[in-house]
Amino acid sequence: MDTSNTLKIHLDRVTASQVTGKHVATGLTISGQIMMIEDIYDTKRRRNVLHVHRLHDQWRTTTIVAQAEIDFSYVDSFSDDRILLVASRCDDDVDGSWLPNAFIYDQAGHLLDSYCLDDGIQNVHIDEKNQIWVSYFDEGVFADSATTSIGSFGLAVFDEFGQVIYKNKDYPIDDCYALNVCGSNDAWFFYHPDYRVVHLQGERSTSYQVPTRHFSDFVVQGEYLISTDNEHTYLLQQEGDTYIEKARILFESEKGTPLQGTIKMRQNRIVLSTDTRLYAGTFTDFIPE
Repeated sequence: MDTSNTLKIHLDRVTASQVTGKHVATGLTISGQIMMIEDIYDTKRRRNVLHVHRLHDQWRTTTIVAQAEIDFSYVDSFSDDRILLVASRCDDDVDGSWLPNAFIYDQAGHLLDSYCLDDGIQNVHIDEKNQIWVSYFDEGVFADSATTSIGSFGLAVFDEFGQVIYKNKDYPIDDCYALNVCGSNDAWFFYHPDYRVVHLQGERSTSYQVPTRHFSDFVVQGEYLISTDNEHTYLLQQEGDTYIEKARILFESEKGTPLQGTIKMRQNRIVLSTDTRLYAGTFTDFIPE
């Protein structure tokens, strides 16, 4: 295959994924569940609230969170089903410190804890040990470069109580564009300006050169990698320490209708969010023969 090739890949409609309010965010948990946030006007409360849906086994459970005034960008879940909602940006308090941008709720929507994961967050994933992996874009990396901000490291890991336990010191990250945490000892990230994909396996890391094209999500399966910036999706194949573009990917529904929307990827799963519902598939369904 060459870059003139186009692969049409179908995604299945996710049962119980109808969007009735304003779609806020979609996330994939380490256990493979899909999570979705909607902003919905509550007639009883006479205010907007957040509906946090957990989609599984053709059903969905919903937690109502009253804190709709915060501009959340990310959703994930701890192993005990506590919900983590994170805003990409955080505001200054009167003393100049950061206000919380990470909020933990129980399944009834009660706020259990909140803390700051620093400003300029690009991605958030929780692993099977309840560790929170956070990547940062350039404003988070450089905004407080003169201080000891966590964002300046480009990639960090926190425990479930918001205490940092890992800071990247090996790669010169200006932007950590994409993150895929498959496990506590199996995490991938893509960073700028080197345009490299890095595979972290415990204390060991391996990096691969990729084309000079930005992407916000990716999945890896064997020698293949799928990258996307939501507008364009590509299939790449590993050749030595480099990934080479082999084809452009177009997603379509099971009925052959072209799909366009926000794409989230984690482990080997792909979820595409439209204005009305979600579609999903796994990378193993797409690998060419």
